Amino acid sequence: ELLKRNKEDAAEVGLTVASNSKLTLAARVAGMYTYAQAAQEDAIPKLVKLTKNKNLREYALRALTDRKSFLDEVPNEPFISALQDSSARIKAAAIIGLNRLGKQEAASALLKIKVPDSFKPVPEGEIGPHATPNPAIILPHLAAQALANLHAVKACINAIGTKESKLALWALRYMHDTDAVSGMIAAFNNTTNEDLKREIIHTLARIYHKEAAYDGSWWWGTRPDTHGPYYKGIPWEGSSKIKDFFIQVAQNNSSFDQTFFETLNEKFRLRIKEFGGKGESLLSKMQTQPKVNFGEIINKKGEVGKNSIENVLIALQKIKGDPSKGKQIFAQQGCMTCHSIKKGVKLKGPFLGQIGGIMNKEQIAESILKPSASISQGFPTTIVNTKAGKAYVGFIVAQSARRIVIRDITGATHLIKTNDISKQKEVKASSMPVGLANSLSYKEFASLVTYLYEQKK
Repeated sequence: ELLKRNKEDAAEVGLTVASNSKLTLAARVAGMYTYAQAAQEDAIPKLVKLTKNKNLREYALRALTDRKSFLDEVPNEPFISALQDSSARIKAAAIIGLNRLGKQEAASALLKIKVPDSFKPVPEGEIGPHATPNPAIILPHLAAQALANLHAVKACINAIGTKESKLALWALRYMHDTDAVSGMIAAFNNTTNEDLKREIIHTLARIYHKEAAYDGSWWWGTRPDTHGPYYKGIPWEGSSKIKDFFIQVAQNNSSFDQTFFETLNEKFRLRIKEFGGKGESLLSKMQTQPKVNFGEIINKKGEVGKNSIENVLIALQKIKGDPSKGKQIFAQQGCMTCHSIKKGVKLKGPFLGQIGGIMNKEQIAESILKPSASISQGFPTTIVNTKAGKAYVGFIVAQSARRIVIRDITGATHLIKTNDISKQKEVKASSMPVGLANSLSYKEFASLVTYLYEQKK
């Protein structure tokens, strides 16, 4: 109502309410925001003064950066000062405010935010504890995002090796900048700390690719994808420098052997062919292994099963598949037992009639070779045991408080009352067996993938 009236009157009343310590905090905050909206940029000096009030500090900091058109006139000092506050909420408001202000001189203050011991890599083969509350990680997370948005490359590089190193490297994960790459490589060469060297390598691996711009020619889809850190990673200007550095370290530094880089290659989907994947040692064999005539083995049966998944995916990039041949292989390999290309067929497994519009060729190939890596939404295998001693294995297609409907591999559906269930367990592994494509040649596998990729109805 006040804002509909004279702007100066509204501002005066709003400031009077905000300054009245006898009123409730809710009323004072409402008055402060009324004042900020009415007075606009003229409100900045008074809002800065209100940041010194312990009760209003958090809200005054928010109000100061509420309008992007006035940010150039807002000083950094109230926010930097608030980083020392004992309240985590006020610190969070200060970090977010500095992020919005966009002034790089705030980087040194942001780097002082402490990173908790809980910030550490997830063990191989495990999923991060995302469902476990971790309030201590919030402030450094906000600080890392702010540093990345400020593009504080120089400040973060200078902090490597100091007590602010963890937060600096965390922020550098989001900075695709050739100066950041050069700075991290220099920091690696200037330290003898093996743990720090490892952290630098992991940070460089995180920025080896960047996210591809979405141009409408492909779709993220609803398929859960647990890989990271990008959905569709593509090289950028710094990628070749990172690759050359990794190869140099692998050849000259015994602390980071071939196995280390094979794991890194797979974890971040770097697709650096010199490192292959787990179980392969391409880099160590480059000088001793005879060159393979790719043309001779392209049609050799069983090559898909003999090689690592990474090598098959690399080979796939060089081979042009024949979709008509792929259609025959789809039938020969028994894919039609569980999957359908045409609509209206009883579903036993995921429908593949539009798979090419959801996934690219590499994702389709990986799904065939590693079926449990990313299970299609709606198709995790579930085992249901009843009190009567029966067991059902299949996909849950409907579920309520009173009953579930499970579809087995034959396509038959079973209605089970929840009161009759003794145990229900979701299986992490896919019901699709591993190795279905092992008998194929590279050319046959490429043809199968091409056929599926052309399904975009």
